[in-house]
Amino acid sequence: MNCRFSPFRVKLIGSGHALPGEPVSNRELLAALAAHCGAAAARRGRRIAKRLGIESRYLSRSLQQRDGGTQTGVEAPQLSASAVRQALENGAADTADIGYLVGHTTTPHTLLPSGVAWTADELDYSGPFLELRQACTGFAHGLQIAAAMIQSGSHTPVAVVGCETGSSYFRLAPDFLDLEQLINYVQMGDGAGAAVLGPDDGSERQILSDMFVGQAGLNREPGFYLQGGGSNAPQQAHGFPVFRHRVGQVRQHGPELFEKGIAAIRSRGYELTDFDWILPHQANGHLAAQFSEALAIPADKVYVTADRLGNLGSAAIWVSFDQLRRSGRLRTGDRVLVLGAEATKFLFGGFVYRH
Repeated sequence: MNCRFSPFRVKLIGSGHALPGEPVSNRELLAALAAHCGAAAARRGRRIAKRLGIESRYLSRSLQQRDGGTQTGVEAPQLSASAVRQALENGAADTADIGYLVGHTTTPHTLLPSGVAWTADELDYSGPFLELRQACTGFAHGLQIAAAMIQSGSHTPVAVVGCETGSSYFRLAPDFLDLEQLINYVQMGDGAGAAVLGPDDGSERQILSDMFVGQAGLNREPGFYLQGGGSNAPQQAHGFPVFRHRVGQVRQHGPELFEKGIAAIRSRGYELTDFDWILPHQANGHLAAQFSEALAIPADKVYVTADRLGNLGSAAIWVSFDQLRRSGRLRTGDRVLVLGAEATKFLFGGFVYRH
């Protein structure tokens, strides 16, 4: 199996998340689609939203404009900084305590400097930072780096923040709209989530362990990718980079990523019955029923936020993880299995959390 586990454990000091503006319901989303692209497009979007089980999401752009524009006044650096601050408050820590800031995103505020550079400015943080250009498994890659840094003792604690503001890449125009863009429009949301991590204290309280990451995409075409803006094709017909969504590829290979994640955690001696909660990547709002049917586990053990938030990409796991921690549903000693899945080049990753 093309999977690697970190040999370390880390202590969760705090977690946080931030969402732009107010939730945008399907009614509002589809009304804007009808106004710009016609009633037929809105009807098609309504059917897709129902199949995906997504009822609302948060957006950083205006739906009054065809092209992406700020509606909420909250851009990626502000979202990321708010999530980190909340994580610090949750752990009774301060920005000055952060030894290293790790960001991950597919929609950076600027290509260069890295998006997390602007987050550091928002936080008035003068320490070192780095950014991973990573989608839905950004959290897992960030954990690999953070755990090694913490173990070295040179940079503690480490703050990891994932953020997406991908709604700005969508154009509300008939000549832009096709099936994959319509799916993106109703499925995706914007937001940021963060975790602040410190050294393993030997306890079983707020511990992240069994942190892993792997891939199943060797020589496969990507299922989801950003077309344009890279050095191979800096210009595009639409004048801006466009998220492409190969629906057939994702449908064919996406479930395999969860299967590989479960196989990885079983290789560590766990069974699914060992976990009080399973938190998968938030691809759609039907995950509880789908996991229950596929794995013969109770649906109420699967934590789902996609119905309310949509798919937040690189931010999805940290946002849903923080919402679960704040939900009041976790009891001391509960184990949570986190399973990430990324359709770009078919990566998977996750960790075990002990509350």
